[in-house]
Amino acid sequence: MLRTFNFTPAFPVRKTKNTEISRILSAAVINESFCQLLLDSPIHAIESGFHDEYFNVNAQELAKIEAIHASNLVDFATKVSNF
Repeated sequence: MLRTFNFTPAFPVRKTKNTEISRILSAAVINESFCQLLLDSPIHAIESGFHDEYFNVNAQELAKIEAIHASNLVDFATKVSNF
């Protein structure tokens, strides 16, 4: 006899909405100067890329990111996650 199981999580699972945002935040975590540029001028940071890596962010996401005003990376990441 074959039994089936329903593995529905007890709490909602939040998937990453955009891997590019994750890549941007990862670059900011590992590089202090990129992090500061992201906080000071997010559009410039994203358009400049990180070393040989470039970010593919659409115009709508860029506009949302540009509107973020954060003093530290935790605050920035929290606001980005609320998109």
